[in-house]
Amino acid sequence: MREMIKMIVVLTAISIISGGALAFLERTTREPIEYQKLKFVKGPAVLAVLTGYDNDPIKDYRKDVVLEERDGVVTRKSIFPGKKGGKCFAVAFEVTGQGYGGPIGVIIGIDLKTGHLTGKRVTTHSETPGLGARSVEPGFYEQFVGLAPAGVALMDKGGKINAISGATTTTKGVLEAVRKGMELFSRTRDKIIGACQSG
Repeated sequence: MREMIKMIVVLTAISIISGGALAFLERTTREPIEYQKLKFVKGPAVLAVLTGYDNDPIKDYRKDVVLEERDGVVTRKSIFPGKKGGKCFAVAFEVTGQGYGGPIGVIIGIDLKTGHLTGKRVTTHSETPGLGARSVEPGFYEQFVGLAPAGVALMDKGGKINAISGATTTTKGVLEAVRKGMELFSRTRDKIIGACQSG
C-alpha cells in the first residue's frame, strides 16, 4: 500500500513539473512563433499590397482590434499599418470568401485617404490547380490595384475585373472577400485609423 501511495505521489510530482515546464515553454515561445508565422506566411502578402512605407508593417501590426459588433457578432481584425514619416497612410488586413474548394484567405491593402485598394493577395486556398489556383497569379491580382469599391465586380456586372477562365466560383469568392473588406473599412474607418496610428 505504501509503495502504491509513493508511486502516486512521484507520478503526480512529475506531472506537475512537466505541466509547468510545458506552460512556461509555450508562454516564452508564443510571441516569437507568432511573429515568424506573420513574417513568413502573411508577411509577404502584406508587404506586397502596401507600397511606399518606411516602417515595418509586420512588427507594427495591431492584433485583434475590435472593429464592430453587429447582431451579437464581434468583428476583430489584425491591422498592418503602412506608415511614412510616422504617419499612417494605408492599412492591410485579412478577409475571407468562399471558393470552389473551401475558404479563400485574402490580404487587402486600402489607402486611408481615398478608400481605394492598394493591392490584394490570396494567402490561403484549396482551389483546383490550373483553374482556381490561378487566383494567385499577377494577371488576376493586378486588376485590383487602385480600385474603388464600385470597381470590385466582374466587367459584365459593371466592374473592372475579368474572371479567371474556368474558375467562376473562385473569382466570385475573391470578389466577395475583397468587397466585404472594403465595406468593413467604410463602416469602421475611424477605428481602423485609430489602430493604425496608435503606438
